[in-house]
Amino acid sequence: MADTTRQYQPTVFDYATNTQWRVSFNRIPKVDWFCTSANVPGITLGEAQYATPMLDIGITGDKLTFESLNITFIVDEELQNYRELWDWIVGIGFPKTHSQWTSVLAKGPGTTLMSSSPEANLDPNSKIKATASEAQLYSDATMIIYNSKNIAKLQVEFKDMFPTSLSALEYTQDATDVEYFKAAASFRFLYYEFTDI
Repeated sequence: MADTTRQYQPTVFDYATNTQWRVSFNRIPKVDWFCTSANVPGITLGEAQYATPMLDIGITGDKLTFESLNITFIVDEELQNYRELWDWIVGIGFPKTHSQWTSVLAKGPGTTLMSSSPEANLDPNSKIKATASEAQLYSDATMIIYNSKNIAKLQVEFKDMFPTSLSALEYTQDATDVEYFKAAASFRFLYYEFTDI
């Protein structure tokens, strides 16, 4: 009997473009407006080898590996968006005092100060197994993808992300034209998923 539920014909005939999107970060909102590039990270499923006397057989693994979320953004003239991300990274690494770490915890995933009870601020969907206060080191982000008619059709939700790198700003007197700073940043995250809008 033929499978009548399967669709063999495509229902969408327009192609995806790399210019119809926007990204929103819960913890660093000043970066959103100036973001010029972002990626949907690649994903890899590992494999295992099942040994036999003749030939080792490849079998499916059970661990996913996600590539980094990488963004590029134009730096504003007061470096506010750059410093917003810089503060997050330095707060996690606390190079001078332990109070730097506590101040980044106090900010939480948004732009306002967190409640005095860390447990009240925990995201119930967070999968990070940490103390209530450590969970505030992480934040979520959302990339919205638009179709050819500029209608939001899909969102990519990144869960429990944290920054791993922020590029340098190279000042010079040798430039002949005005060139605006662009900074690059990378993030790791627990996972991401697609949601139809």
